[in-house]
Formats: sequence, C-alpha cells, structure tokens
Amino acid sequence: MKKTLLLAGIAGMLAANAEAIDATPYVGLDMNYALVDSDSDVKLSSKDWSLSGVIGARTDRFGLEAFYNTGLREHKANNTTRISGYGVDALVFQDLGCSGRWELVGSAGIAEYKVKAHGYNSDTGLAERLGAGVQYALSEKTTLRAMYHHAWVHSSYLNELDELSFGLRYNF
Repeated sequence: MKKTLLLAGIAGMLAANAEAIDATPYVGLDMNYALVDSDSDVKLSSKDWSLSGVIGARTDRFGLEAFYNTGLREHKANNTTRISGYGVDALVFQDLGCSGRWELVGSAGIAEYKVKAHGYNSDTGLAERLGAGVQYALSEKTTLRAMYHHAWVHSSYLNELDELSFGLRYNF
C-alpha cells in the first residue's frame, strides 16, 4: 500500500506540474541484471534478473523518475531467491550533439530493496543509488536506454548491488 501511495503521489505531482515547467512525462520498462554482494549466512544468488516499471518526467536537462523493480525468481541448488525494490532517482541529461538523438544520463536517488530467500525471513533495506548511462531517441516519442546503477544497501542480507538496465521509454 505504501508503494502504491508513493508512486501515485509522485505521478500526481509530475502530472500537475508538467505544463507549468514544460516537462515531458513518460513511462518505461527495463530489464535489469544485478550482481549482488552479501556477507550474510543467507545463500543469495550472486546474479539476479528483474523487470522494472518506470514513470517519470523530464525537461531538456533534468528529470525525476520513480521505479518499481520486481525480482524474477532464480532457482539454484534448491534455493529460491528474489530481490525487488522501489525508489526515486533524480536525473540529469547531456546532449551529445548527434542530431539530438544521443544523450548521456546521470542519476542519483534512494530506493528500498526487499530480499526474499528460501528458508529465511524476508529482509528490507534502504539504499543510496548512483548511476550513469546513455540513451538513444528512436523517434520523438520512443527512447532506448542503457544504465548502470550502484546501490549501497543497508540490509542484514545485502550490502551492495551493481545493476545493468536496458529499457524503453515512451514520452507523452
């Protein structure tokens, strides 16, 4: 319920202010591959696949993006693990001058990650995230994006998370 209220509030703020600040709202879908660092006794997979839904808004140079990341189950040696999360990133864009189609993307944000491991209680932890990537505009409405994020997770099961994301954005 908290996640839904957070995302609905952010979407409402972005939609209400989009016309006032000349922002372009968008939605997106990402496929993520994470490398996990854990010092706990919980046997987490060192690699984790997930799918993220994204909602955001941007101006020419800056943006704000909320995501919900649902972990895909991984079965290894009778252990089932899943890492999921949600959060908000502030973005900065730099045009690379290639007909306005290529842009560098930088991000900083916060997230909450949840770890579910077979035979253990689930654990959540707040994380700080930094990221960098590149995006390519296929058309005025559609953009492809590749990003790298590093997250410092404050959880008893999880220390750090390195995530590669490949996704698509649709601008309204």
